[in-house]
Amino acid sequence: MNAAPHGDSILRRIVDFAFDLKARPLDQRGARAMTLRLMDALACAAAAQGGEDDARLRALPGMTGGDEPCTLIGGGRATLDGAAFLNACLIRRLDWNDTYIGRNGGHPSDLFAGVLAACEHEGRTGAQTLQALAVGNHLMLDLCDAASAISRGWDPSTYVALAATAGAGVALDLTREQLGHALAMTAVGGPMLLGRTGKVSSWKGLASALAVRDSLFHALLARSGMTGPDPAFEGEFGFVKHVSGPLDLELDAARDRTGDSHLKFYPAVYHAQGPIELCLRLHGRMREALGTHALAPLIEAVDVSIYEFALRFCADTPDKWAPQNIETADHSIPFLCAHALARGAFGLGSLHATLREADVRALAQRVRVSAEKEMTDVWPRLTPSRIEVVAGGRTFVERTQAAIGHPERPLSFEDVREKFLLCATRNMNEASARAWAARVEAFADAPGVGAALAP
Repeated sequence: MNAAPHGDSILRRIVDFAFDLKARPLDQRGARAMTLRLMDALACAAAAQGGEDDARLRALPGMTGGDEPCTLIGGGRATLDGAAFLNACLIRRLDWNDTYIGRNGGHPSDLFAGVLAACEHEGRTGAQTLQALAVGNHLMLDLCDAASAISRGWDPSTYVALAATAGAGVALDLTREQLGHALAMTAVGGPMLLGRTGKVSSWKGLASALAVRDSLFHALLARSGMTGPDPAFEGEFGFVKHVSGPLDLELDAARDRTGDSHLKFYPAVYHAQGPIELCLRLHGRMREALGTHALAPLIEAVDVSIYEFALRFCADTPDKWAPQNIETADHSIPFLCAHALARGAFGLGSLHATLREADVRALAQRVRVSAEKEMTDVWPRLTPSRIEVVAGGRTFVERTQAAIGHPERPLSFEDVREKFLLCATRNMNEASARAWAARVEAFADAPGVGAALAP
């Protein structure tokens, strides 16, 4: 392998940052914040376990087997790359895992599966694993703050890939030179076109999983002695010119970013978290005022005001008003609002129950979504939304400046534990779920990774 320093200054900065952060053990607060996010990600995966998509993916050749080295979330064994891919699919499947919005959006915990697989394969402790997760998490957030690749047509998984490479590199104990080569491979081989607008497909849950699997493979290639291009970020054909645009990365290893991602209260796209909450409030108010549970036929109009970014991705095409699959429905502000207003509840399985229901689909057609300048101006610092409903000749209004799970209204450890138990008990009894939750909560002191991933 070429041992000369990388000529790409951005690449050198990322490598230096990863090693600086690796050298700073997480304090109790940081370990707690990363454990909270790990528990949240495992909850989402536990709820997705056993579904049709999970079964299809596990049946792919070369993925699973009784003697494989890595644990699948919820149970089972897999190859190293199989675990990275399958667990990432589980975490992402229900669109309930964390998110972060800077100039770019993304889901930091999408990268967790690759780091967990690498750490289990290498025999790392729980504390070492949290440290590697924190490196990837921090880089992901800094990338999102630095440049909007999504506005240039690139999927959020493009940044997930780079962050996952950094986390996997730490887990695999790469040298500085090896990590540089792995990141260079990902920079040129990882960018993905945006494929989760309009009619959303299974690709929504597959994109980050493929990015994570490939990133782990790049790290393994670099450890074996393979080299990556230089420069990868800078230059005429580099990542900055063709993918991200100007990339003003902060990369301050002394800054604690372990608690900066946003956790989701509802299993739906992040931009609908506020509207869902408001519609549930409105349902209760209207039911009391109008004296009936059958509200959908009485609702004449629904006006949703929100920031422009949400409009572009969650109310962008006619498919969002008449979704034909769950992937589109859980990215549709009109349909999610119609469901919450009509049913007064929203949780696991809600969309499966109403996707074809005539009253909800008809109500979605009466939902209008518009972007308001004053809301756009405070995004992403805040996540404002306002809902006005005309029903039974009366007007009802609710508004919020920040959705539940936003840093202004964060989920507590107790909230996430309850989410974990709700998800885990879909496939096991409560005693087993509580025992599993206790192991995850004590992950910082665990001697290894596997026991925390399955009951």
